[in-house]
Amino acid sequence: MPSVSIVSLGCAKNLVDSEVMLARLGASGWTIESDDTRADAVIVNTCAFIDPAKAESTERILEQAQRKRAGQTLVVAGCLAQRYGEQLRALIPEIDGVVGTGEYASIPEIVEDAQRGRAPVRTGFLPEPEHDFLPRLVTTPRATAYVKVAEGCDHPCTFCIIPQLRGGFRSRSETSILAEARALVAGGAKELVLIAQDTSMWGRDRGMRRGGLSQLLERLHDVDGVEWIRLLYLYPATVDSELIDAIATLPKVCKYMDMPLQHAHPDVLRAMQRPSNGERYLSILEEFRRRVPGITMRSTFIVGFPGEREEHVAYLEDWLARAELDRVGFFEYSSEEGTPAATLGNAVGAREKRRRLVRLREAARLASQRARARRVSSIVRVLVEGRRNLRQHDPLRAQLGPSAWYGRSEGEAPGVDGSILFTGDARIGEFVDVAISGHDAFDAFGRVVPLEVARVG
Repeated sequence: MPSVSIVSLGCAKNLVDSEVMLARLGASGWTIESDDTRADAVIVNTCAFIDPAKAESTERILEQAQRKRAGQTLVVAGCLAQRYGEQLRALIPEIDGVVGTGEYASIPEIVEDAQRGRAPVRTGFLPEPEHDFLPRLVTTPRATAYVKVAEGCDHPCTFCIIPQLRGGFRSRSETSILAEARALVAGGAKELVLIAQDTSMWGRDRGMRRGGLSQLLERLHDVDGVEWIRLLYLYPATVDSELIDAIATLPKVCKYMDMPLQHAHPDVLRAMQRPSNGERYLSILEEFRRRVPGITMRSTFIVGFPGEREEHVAYLEDWLARAELDRVGFFEYSSEEGTPAATLGNAVGAREKRRRLVRLREAARLASQRARARRVSSIVRVLVEGRRNLRQHDPLRAQLGPSAWYGRSEGEAPGVDGSILFTGDARIGEFVDVAISGHDAFDAFGRVVPLEVARVG
């Protein structure tokens, strides 16, 4: 049987697409090969969200083209393929086929056509993304799986190229999501991580004006075997009271909120065509804290947007101190061809963007340090992910010894939020209760406590 290997770049949404392609190919008789040098076909699933992502994707394509052996097929997929498919084929003749973000259902045929020298370039969009998600070959740790509840985006953010790469917002049907959830749980998943470009908008394009996502959460909550349901990528204008109620009242829904805000000053938000303003954002955060005690909150911000001035940075710096978010990520603004922001004047220089980035990171670190300190002496439920050897000079070595278990609580999303390191008896893929005794800039640490102690705590 022919073999295929995949290189998956970019975000979790892209990873789901890679898992779908692997499963589709497997169902068509392909074997999965981890060593791309030995595979009969190699797929590079690319990202094109910002310049560094495009650079990484281009570098990997060129690397695969250089290493390509006689008889091997090279297919480029994903966002870079969607945007520059024809140009990539013209510039890199080693590419045998191109598949965009809306054609994954046809990946077996596309690869076979590429093998026959037909050089397919497929970059269309289908109206509903039902085909994209089953079967899945999950590549994340056994107990965790992503569920992409929608595709595309309708928001007019001036810096963002996603609507051009992924099309307009299309919710998957509740039926297809529940079918996938049951399949993932049957395969061993205990944590389902719901993702989309705007997860809280789910259902609105299907006629649900309010409460759509909360309804979906209630249905997923009833799936036997699910332990955690985590939400990523909420949007401030589509978060409704029903959603907050669902997070507060459904025990399986993680008390975790990830809402990329991008900035806080109204002038910058207006230029970005983002909703509301920093004061309104603080009100939203306060409502989450009031109605969901103990919730962990994460956001991301863009630094150096065109026209951003010193007073805007100072405002955001003060806002971060007031917000006291648990987790904060920053991106330097990247001008993307074809977006309205790319035509704006008053660009911020690279050195100044870097200076602002360092300054805002420090403000966020100080604020989140206060938030993390409140977790010390608490007992949290942790999903065990593995065991880690600690380097000789790692400060945590003095607390935990030469090695420790690691995992995540409700307060840590996979891949972005660090871990909880701990000592005691544990097994990968299972849950334990851990008493938090301290933290560093990224991870918390503690020890396993008996169940009866956890209940008392």
